[in-house]
Amino acid sequence: MTKKQRPLLKQKKCTKVVSFIKIFILAIVSSSACHASIETPSPNTIIPFIGVLASIACFPLLIPSLWHKYDNLILTCWTAVSTCMCVNTIGGYPTGHLISCVLIKEYIPFIVLIGTLYIIGTGIHIRINKEGSTNVNIAILVFGEFLSNFIGTTGTSMLLLKPMIDVNKNRKYKIHTMIFFIFLVSNIGGCLLPFGDPPLFLGYLKGVDFFWTATHIFPLFFIVSACLLAIYVCIDKYFVRLEKDQLAKEVEHKAHGMCKLNNNAIQITGHLNIILMVFVTLLVAYTGIMPKKKAFSIFGTAVHYKGLIRDIGLVVISAISLWMRKYVTRTVSKTSFAPISEVARYFVAIFMTMAPVAVMLKHGHEFFQPIRNLLANTQHASFWYFWFVSPFSSFLDNAPTYLVFFKMAGGDAINLMHEHPQILTAISASSVFMGAMTYIGNAPNFMVTSIAKQHGIRMPSFLGYMVWSCAILLPVLVAVSYFMMY
Repeated sequence: MTKKQRPLLKQKKCTKVVSFIKIFILAIVSSSACHASIETPSPNTIIPFIGVLASIACFPLLIPSLWHKYDNLILTCWTAVSTCMCVNTIGGYPTGHLISCVLIKEYIPFIVLIGTLYIIGTGIHIRINKEGSTNVNIAILVFGEFLSNFIGTTGTSMLLLKPMIDVNKNRKYKIHTMIFFIFLVSNIGGCLLPFGDPPLFLGYLKGVDFFWTATHIFPLFFIVSACLLAIYVCIDKYFVRLEKDQLAKEVEHKAHGMCKLNNNAIQITGHLNIILMVFVTLLVAYTGIMPKKKAFSIFGTAVHYKGLIRDIGLVVISAISLWMRKYVTRTVSKTSFAPISEVARYFVAIFMTMAPVAVMLKHGHEFFQPIRNLLANTQHASFWYFWFVSPFSSFLDNAPTYLVFFKMAGGDAINLMHEHPQILTAISASSVFMGAMTYIGNAPNFMVTSIAKQHGIRMPSFLGYMVWSCAILLPVLVAVSYFMMY
């Protein structure tokens, strides 16, 4: 590029930015006086969402080369089909209102939070000078479950995933370790405190006591975790025996090299990012309890100051983390944004096509009326709440799923805590546990998979992961739900 072309390029970029700002301001002004209510879409609008899930699940297996080349185009087409069907069903402006709701209230906060945690997490380097033995992996998984309740499943996953990968880098079989990491650290571990997982935080905002989930879900958490850890020990011991000879040589080689290392078992660098992680937790918690005060609206969707403060604060924290790496540790060049880019691309299609389904469920569309009737008339409400929440938590966002079934159960936190604690326990546990059933069930699942792939671990496909979850996790949850909730 010549020197004469550079000013023209900068001018074009500035023109695009100015145009975007003008359109953004025009959208705010034109929609500020409008008050739209989201109408209920038709059941046909479920088709694009199923198409997105089927594409993510099947195309990497059936047409891998085409999928990796045209995945953005395929997902964009499904999103466009979903938007057109909504326009045809509920009209243009309500569709714009629905899209703005999804982007402003769900997708943007989701991607900003997970992006911030990814940036901070990659800035913290935990080095464990141990081999990836069964005991070491178990220790990381148990510590991750504990930590998930304080900085969230996403933050803990980003913090501990790299150490888990590093200690197992000489292991031949490590896919099972990544899968159990998703089960325990990225999902089940965050079931005790509101900070652990978004559904529980929403319940806290609705009036559920801070320690109520810890006291009522702990028996379920303990049994499920103990069963999964026992299963992991059996599987890992089996793989250790298969690779015993290879491991013996690598342990000997590493033992020779360890003489030059610090004798400390654990070394942590990037301490300032740990402080930033604490700030993220406090910021999210504080803005969660702030009163709602409208700043402006876009297509009738109110943008509140609490959301602006949270998202802008997270962006600032991310910038500080990158700045520290560039001028202090000088490791910014080693940070790959491919995993967060993949999550952002895939989940924008998932959120957009999922929106009509979520609205139908929230408004009690007749398509879901049999579920409401059964939950209202059953004698074993907690059991059925657990299993009706499960598919929506596995394939939809578990936070709105929690709110929908919370409302179905009456919506009164005081009444549910004291009169129907088993129902609230079922809704809370299923919202968290069932997020581990698929890659898209909870925010960090797909991120963990992307990062693992980036480090050369051949993670299973969408359907392949479900084979693992259905074979291992599902039987445990079936037994627990039957013996403790039926």
